[in-house]
Amino acid sequence: MFGNVSGLARAALLFLVLTGLSACGGAGPATNAILNAPGAQKVDRSGGEAEPFVLVDVGLAFAERLAADVAPAHWSMPQSAAPSFVIGVSDVLDISIVSNNDAGFIDFSQSAVTPIATTPLPRQMVAEDGTVAVPLLGRVKAAGRSVQALESQLTRRLSGVLVNPTAIVQLVERQSATVSVIGEGVTSPGSYPINLSDRRLLDIVGRAGGPAGQAGDIVVSLSRGGKTYQALLGEIYRRKDLNIFVHDGDLLSLEPRRTRVQVVGATGANRLVEIAEVEVSLIDVLSEAGGLASPRADLKGVFVYRQTAPQALRAVGADLAPFAGRRSVPTVFRFDMTVPTALFTAKAFRMLDDDILYVADSANAKIENFFGATGPFAPNPSVYVQDATLGN
Repeated sequence: MFGNVSGLARAALLFLVLTGLSACGGAGPATNAILNAPGAQKVDRSGGEAEPFVLVDVGLAFAERLAADVAPAHWSMPQSAAPSFVIGVSDVLDISIVSNNDAGFIDFSQSAVTPIATTPLPRQMVAEDGTVAVPLLGRVKAAGRSVQALESQLTRRLSGVLVNPTAIVQLVERQSATVSVIGEGVTSPGSYPINLSDRRLLDIVGRAGGPAGQAGDIVVSLSRGGKTYQALLGEIYRRKDLNIFVHDGDLLSLEPRRTRVQVVGATGANRLVEIAEVEVSLIDVLSEAGGLASPRADLKGVFVYRQTAPQALRAVGADLAPFAGRRSVPTVFRFDMTVPTALFTAKAFRMLDDDILYVADSANAKIENFFGATGPFAPNPSVYVQDATLGN
């Protein structure tokens, strides 16, 4: 097609292409039209200097090392002894009084004499003042005592009016000490009482119907005393030290672990990608976004923007002096997808929540945009670039 075009003419045409890119039309006003608009009040708060950041070319070894650095170093739960198990207001009790006499008691239901007489009291709830009603004794303080302590107190006081009495107390419903369970990661959210048989974290999760999904992908957050602790549910199943005793007033939140990445540039779709998994790789995000847009994407221009912990960058020799005092460093990770091991690198690179994935346009894409704007009189850009590059 361009066999008779001289080298000088080709160079001139290429110059026209490159200098005319800025003239391409778009979906809105041009940048200069906005910046130089009459009446615009310009306020410059950019600082006047380029904002420093770290640019890292990512290889396979670095991607694997960084994945280990950004993994949660320590899932923790507060360690404490089992809380005291005492009766409280609103708890429901069954109280029975048993008397023992060698002379025996008349059992009218059986028309017989028995050495033991059992008198069950009506089931009752501990009143707001912490007391329960016991015949012959009146109102007796129950709140704040263990079941055994209340039995001992009732037996001692009844000994003055009954023959060899024994009080038996059963805590039927415990409403005074509960744990709230919320979140999409649990089958039946709600408030659950802490019983002697259900005093550990996994006991409560079981009472709430168990996890709604894979345990390894669910994060358990425990809020207690103004502090929040986290651990993967799968880790709690594996580690006994994480299956802690729960306390009254604890809040358990079970949520699927999500990684949200904003994808922009030359990909199949520009959108917020959300993946409900613990470990998400660059390949996973690219797949969710429809892959690289060929031939638009610059295979050497795949970038991940992130605020990175300084310790993760010291290992690669980054100069962190410009970021002294900062808790995180603005970092751009670059991937060259033309390298033979690029897919291994992208699979090893772990994406984090709030990352930004940007894929730059290739030079060919910019040229095609220009020719699309100039109309049918211009030659096909892909043919021209090929001819100009190869010297045909």
